[in-house]
Amino acid sequence: MDIRLLSEEDFEALYRTFKIAFTNNEVSFQPSVEEFGHRLHKKLLMNIDISAGSYDGNEMTGFILHSSGIYQGIPTAYNGGTGVLPGFRNQKTAINIYEFLIPRIQRKFLARILLEVVETNKNAISLYEKIGFTFKRKFKCYKMSKTFETHSKVRVEEGTIDEVNFSFTDFEPSFIDSSEHLKRGGERVLLSKKEDITTGYLIFQPHLGRISQLAVDGMHRQSGAGEALLYQAQSLSEKPLTIMNIPEDEIGFDSFLKRCGFQNQVNQYEMELII
Repeated sequence: MDIRLLSEEDFEALYRTFKIAFTNNEVSFQPSVEEFGHRLHKKLLMNIDISAGSYDGNEMTGFILHSSGIYQGIPTAYNGGTGVLPGFRNQKTAINIYEFLIPRIQRKFLARILLEVVETNKNAISLYEKIGFTFKRKFKCYKMSKTFETHSKVRVEEGTIDEVNFSFTDFEPSFIDSSEHLKRGGERVLLSKKEDITTGYLIFQPHLGRISQLAVDGMHRQSGAGEALLYQAQSLSEKPLTIMNIPEDEIGFDSFLKRCGFQNQVNQYEMELII
């Protein structure tokens, strides 16, 4: 097995390997070429200095993709994707890739690695525990199950990431949806307004229907701002709305999402490796 850092020239091989690796995964994900490129370069913001692939001859057999940044005040590497071809599983492929990557991650002065794993994916959880990852939080992931209607008259307009008041949120989002990470990306922003005052915001990817953050100022809740933001996002999105990685103890947010027609489809664990 040969392991090396990824380069931009590996994109096509990475895309092929990703699709095969995730065909029969716990959550099947089969993006188009454009969606995959957007995920790597606009959402994950992949750092090729700490992302690697395994090879059997010229064939890519596995990969681990990382982003990096300051999260919760800690220099952090974030695992945004681990995949291994079916014929190369149970051969310590992911463990070997991490043995290759961890010294390189440490040389970037990053103190830990974070990732999320679906709670029913026992094999992946066991693998990460063998590497040394420990559990931090449990997240819920939701998908809009029907067309959302609202009678809210709250005004919603386009905004920019610089206009977002991230203090409106009640909880710490996951790394990939954190304020610092979103400031580096280019996602679309919607703002709810009362006269000239911003009362809430929604940050999302319309081509995927993927909501990264949704929050309303505590002084303006129960005003219809959240519903108005969701309705506008739905009208602009090409796919059903989804929102990922909501901490399981956020009972109020869970109730709000379910009232709006979301269903909790998948749960994930956030895991951490101190390096």
